[in-house]
Amino acid sequence: MSALFGLSDCNRLFGALSEPLMMQLKKGGRCYMAIRARSIQKAIAVTMVLLASLAHAADTDPPEIISQGFSIAVAQQGEPGEFQRLRVRFEVPGRIAELRIRERSFEVDLATTPERSNLPLFGLDRQVRQMTDVTLNFRNYINRKLDSDGSYTFELEVVDRKGRRASAVLLVDIKSPEPQLSAEDDVALRKETFRAVRVGAAPVTGTEALGFTWRTVESNRVVIRLSSSAVDGYFFDVAPSEYAALNTQSKLRAAAQHAGRQPVLELATAANRSAGRVFGVFSSEQPLLLKVVRSDTSLSDVGTTVELEGEVSF
Repeated sequence: MSALFGLSDCNRLFGALSEPLMMQLKKGGRCYMAIRARSIQKAIAVTMVLLASLAHAADTDPPEIISQGFSIAVAQQGEPGEFQRLRVRFEVPGRIAELRIRERSFEVDLATTPERSNLPLFGLDRQVRQMTDVTLNFRNYINRKLDSDGSYTFELEVVDRKGRRASAVLLVDIKSPEPQLSAEDDVALRKETFRAVRVGAAPVTGTEALGFTWRTVESNRVVIRLSSSAVDGYFFDVAPSEYAALNTQSKLRAAAQHAGRQPVLELATAANRSAGRVFGVFSSEQPLLLKVVRSDTSLSDVGTTVELEGEVSF
């Protein structure tokens, strides 16, 4: 039926029809145009209905968050500054109105943020508002902002133009590689006792070998704030349950490297409140492990006397 049909063709095809019907066909000029026009109109109408139906179906699908190449239910592990690609896809047929990322105190809406410096942290070069799908790569954020060992949580939430939401939690564990220490470093820690005292505003005594001093920052519980005597020194907390197991120099150095570094450390000393507290003091010379056995305070004419007694391992 690819050839055009003229009036003579119409006569042959429809010769058996009544004369009035033949006249109606002939009035249209060429019968092909009459037949073809109706076919095209029907095809267009059907196509428009199908497209509208597909668009409506897509627009009614809710947002979805999909991890790529890993299970989002399992914490992803890596080393500080060396984390590999970590991609999460957001499929939003109803178009993105909000796409929020929260991690500790950091929070950003990648659909509307005016801070363009936030976008490269997730592999983006523009806002994602009105997009129907986008893939975020968390690698840059992790390598730039998660520089200490620990477990971190990303809260993900996407909202479409109709207010429908999808949310997920992305877990990331940062762990430094175990230090390569020689056999001579892996020796048993020596343990001694210590007693440190400060009377009023006088200098602290008994901490010269411990690598720190302190000052009182709160009088009710007599909270003292320890600060390192070394330029590169810092403190790190140790769980009391791990105290006995940290019995070699290699284990203590590994604990110092993996723990969160604190430039200062606060202890409440009144009424023996610090008893049982375990912490480390790190400097380039050697790390120390301390356990407070007793803390006490007393008042006198010259001020408050603060005493700390305990064990130090090195």
